[in-house]
Amino acid sequence: MFRLINRTINIDSRNKNNIIKRFCSTTSTTNSIKDNVYDIIIIGGGLVGSSMACSIGSNNSTKHLKVALIESSKIQSVEQSISNPIPEIRTISFNNQTIELFKSINVWDTIKSTKRINPFNQVRVWDTSGFEGIHFQDKDIIVDDDDDDNNNNNNYAMGYIIENNIVTSSLLSKVKEFENIEIFEQLSVKCMNDYNEETIRTTSILPSVTLSNDQQIHGKLIIGADGGNSILKKQLQVPSMGRVYNQKAVVCTLKLGKETDNHTLFQRFLPTGPIALLPLANGYANIIWSTNLMHAQYLLELDDQSFLEQVKDSFLKSPSTSNSSFFEIASNLLNLNPKGLSGNEIYLPPIEGLVSKRASFPLRIDHTFNYTLPRVCFIGDASHLVHPMAGQGVNLGMADVKSLSKIIEQSVQSGYDIGDSMMLKRFEEIRKPENLKMLLSIDTLFNLFTNNSILVTGLRNFGMSLLNNISPLKNLIIGVSKGESVLKFK
Repeated sequence: MFRLINRTINIDSRNKNNIIKRFCSTTSTTNSIKDNVYDIIIIGGGLVGSSMACSIGSNNSTKHLKVALIESSKIQSVEQSISNPIPEIRTISFNNQTIELFKSINVWDTIKSTKRINPFNQVRVWDTSGFEGIHFQDKDIIVDDDDDDNNNNNNYAMGYIIENNIVTSSLLSKVKEFENIEIFEQLSVKCMNDYNEETIRTTSILPSVTLSNDQQIHGKLIIGADGGNSILKKQLQVPSMGRVYNQKAVVCTLKLGKETDNHTLFQRFLPTGPIALLPLANGYANIIWSTNLMHAQYLLELDDQSFLEQVKDSFLKSPSTSNSSFFEIASNLLNLNPKGLSGNEIYLPPIEGLVSKRASFPLRIDHTFNYTLPRVCFIGDASHLVHPMAGQGVNLGMADVKSLSKIIEQSVQSGYDIGDSMMLKRFEEIRKPENLKMLLSIDTLFNLFTNNSILVTGLRNFGMSLLNNISPLKNLIIGVSKGESVLKFK
């Protein structure tokens, strides 16, 4: 299913422990080294990295640890993140497990206070078959979330759609409250210094990084949370496996019509890839349209009105089916379409207009062979990348945060070194199977809905109408939408 796209090194049994060496000038004096030693260095202050910092700082067992958080961008305050009433184009679907993490690190109230969170309790999914599609619904209503701590009301939501910058700024605002955490703002990692696996494993020498201002800092544990293009992973030449989808996701923000019940996520699988409408707070919505490279460029070059027409057509336009007689016969025999729907009855909220620029980003799937090295650990997109069609990329990273935080807590409580290889391997043993199952689940859905061969198309379209009675496929879609992989490995 995958092909190797980042095989930067081949490791054999003779040189496995000595192959990783990076060279930077190391001229620090003994005293300056002592002053620049941290228990934990977190590279990347985005959603995953800042959540990791908050998790360490808010835990009674780990809040004494000296932490360095390295963030290359300028940090935005919460007030700055909401200064523009129009939502930014990068939005995230957070599942309930991630929301529970935000609550545990005392940042959820800050996020809620922005009034820019939007729960959804319904998902409507359909393809180009002409049938009515699938309707998933958790509850009939969504209750006011202000009282969810007392009444557990967030169980009424399948998830929340929130702007990336609002959550990130809320997390970093919380990080600044912790005395044990030092933020290195607008600085990046230039290189690892003379990193050698065998030396780090068998001696008391700590790994160190040189920052873009030439400052060197040492850490008992270095956490790479710097995304899919991780500088740390490239520096250490960590191999990974995956494939490029030869697609881009075109994203933008829409303003919906007034009095819209904006708690439903819409997704349609087109021959070129899925398009999704994610409901945002205050009557806005986010479009994520995954398509081939040529079509993506075409969509980016259209004027606003023409683009909106393309969006509406992509959700509502009836396809022409060369195999319509087959589906008509099967539908009549098995009563698959009892309402006699033509495909035009699909509801989509009224759209007032486009309120943002359009942007795009390339899509690929990638999985790192090793999540850990001696005193080094990768989390989030730095270790696994998925297609955005199920909205689970960040949620997988947050699950990494919860698991690694627990491992660090257990290390401290049991007297282990927090960079102990055995403890870090426990993290990898916990998270790697779960991440792989989710990656394979999402990749399976992608392959199923973008394969346009006559056989697969026929079976898929036929199966869409039966989906409510086909437990494995329905469970696959429900599972990935709620953050629960359903592929079982013995």
